[in-house]
Amino acid sequence: MTTGVADFEFSVLGRIKGFLYRCKTDDSYTLIGMTSQFEALFGYPVDELIGNRVRTYASLIHPDDVQLVNDAVNQGFASHQNFDVDYRLINSAGRAIWVHETGGGIWNERGNLLYCEGAVTNIDALYRRMQQRTDDLARVALKNLEVIESLRYLKLLALNAGIEAARAGQAGAGFTILAQEMRKLAYQSEEMARAVAAT
Repeated sequence: MTTGVADFEFSVLGRIKGFLYRCKTDDSYTLIGMTSQFEALFGYPVDELIGNRVRTYASLIHPDDVQLVNDAVNQGFASHQNFDVDYRLINSAGRAIWVHETGGGIWNERGNLLYCEGAVTNIDALYRRMQQRTDDLARVALKNLEVIESLRYLKLLALNAGIEAARAGQAGAGFTILAQEMRKLAYQSEEMARAVAAT
């Protein structure tokens, strides 16, 4: 059984956590067309954004990311190349969702910029996993710093123990060996902790 190009495109697009769009190149990114996956992902009906009927696409971009998006888009237009940018869109529940956009301009034969079009993919789950991993690494690094501080204290104790053992003379001979082993263990453990912290 064969399927047409339209069926193929509809089937594949239905599997992607993202949407395709075409918009004007104004400050609002006034949408001319957008695939229906947008509503499923972000909760806004597509027809509310087409032509800025209810809201603009630009108004859904997280305020902290607006300049980042504008800069990426303008640099792409200036170089006549595609742009790639990660930013957050605010869904209908008010939650910020991380997305990745790849887009580019459409020019006419005279070189005039007509439209912008591209694909936006939901990468929120990936970003959250990366953030969790970063947080985990930060906690490990903090624990390593705590271990290093503890080992420094152990070295100080070993040094003091060695001094006291020397004062005790022959009676402290066994304690001297213990102090040496404490220092050796502290130095070795500190080197291992630093190596782990540096990875």
